[in-house]
Amino acid sequence: MGMRIWYQSMTQLGTLTHYANALKECAKKVCSEGTHVAFNGVTESRYEGRMPADILKYAYAKLVLQTEVIDFCRKAEQDGFDAIVLGSFSEPFLPEIRSLLNIPVVSLAEASLLTACSLGEQIALITLAPSNVKRLKALVRRHGLENRIQGYYCVTHHLDEADLNAALAQPAAVIEDFTAVAHKAVEAGADLIVPAEGVLNLVMAGNHVGPIGGATVLDCVGVAFLYTEMLVNLQRRTGIGVGRRGVYATPPADMLAQLDRHR
Repeated sequence: MGMRIWYQSMTQLGTLTHYANALKECAKKVCSEGTHVAFNGVTESRYEGRMPADILKYAYAKLVLQTEVIDFCRKAEQDGFDAIVLGSFSEPFLPEIRSLLNIPVVSLAEASLLTACSLGEQIALITLAPSNVKRLKALVRRHGLENRIQGYYCVTHHLDEADLNAALAQPAAVIEDFTAVAHKAVEAGADLIVPAEGVLNLVMAGNHVGPIGGATVLDCVGVAFLYTEMLVNLQRRTGIGVGRRGVYATPPADMLAQLDRHR
């Protein structure tokens, strides 16, 4: 039986066309026969020409601009999709969305970290800018995986989503930068490298970068697709789903209707 996956990106797929095409190619490569993936980006007019990297580092901006992903994901479940992938290392509204949906909701970051623990002992995360490191540290702490992280690193040259979109067509400079940083991580003890940003990941995966110095380079997007298929099959075949006693508790139907009216 096939499955339908809703991939919710946190960037402008209509503008970042190389990125959108790379996502589709990755899905085509790794997903099982019969799996269909629909890709959805943010509402571009809300960003008024800014790249997410420039605006979502501000907590209030993230709250205002990314709340729409909750509605996108709820609508996807209503439309019959079997699972959601939150395609961002920021894990936007992951607890809120998991608490509302009865289908699996996969975080790109969580799936990558949990899979990395099965493939390496000491994990290095490479991101785009120093401002991202604080967010990544909080994310790792939230998942209780601090002892598995060898270090946090940044590429040498500042990059935003538009730069990386261009790099998907001309990747040499970004690959050279990433590889040099990865070698430093390996020298410091890492045996697995995570490109901790979706577009950066696709530049590496699309060009078959890795292993580096014997360390595996994770394809986080590919992992997310396969992890999603696993959770859908787990739910279908065993009935196992999200626990509802803690942070993923679902509001009663009448309360949810009341809350929706106020939104």
